[in-house]
Amino acid sequence: MLVSQDGEPVIVLCLFVALEEGRWIVEQCFSGIMNNDKTIAILYGQHVHLFDTDSHQVKSLFLDDYVGHIYSIPDVWDHKASLSENFLVTTFQYTFLIHVSSGIIWRSEPCGIDGVIIHDIREGIIYGSGEWDPPDGWAPFNLRLSDGHRA
Repeated sequence: MLVSQDGEPVIVLCLFVALEEGRWIVEQCFSGIMNNDKTIAILYGQHVHLFDTDSHQVKSLFLDDYVGHIYSIPDVWDHKASLSENFLVTTFQYTFLIHVSSGIIWRSEPCGIDGVIIHDIREGIIYGSGEWDPPDGWAPFNLRLSDGHRA
């Protein structure tokens, strides 16, 4: 990935992924990216990689589940929103609240088994759906933004 500032190339970021014993790529599911002026968050495989654009340091967070989506808080469906200091990541099973500097704040209990989607955040409550019975077995859930517990 080429990172530019004011239309000028700054750095090229490369992700390397693991191979299983049979030489299959392990981390090939979903991916996502969101950034602000200081941090680029990259979702790939089972990780969130946080790249600091000033120091060029990378912090990789292992989620122990395949990533699904990244959401800025509170503008979860504004695709032009920049990365917020605290942001949400969903995986096949869980919802995570992550801080750009300190990492994972909390992980929810399972919200699904084959996908988790956030629809909205209002008054400290996360509204989402989890797929429990693929392909169309979606069920709603509500989590407290403060601690990730069911609301």
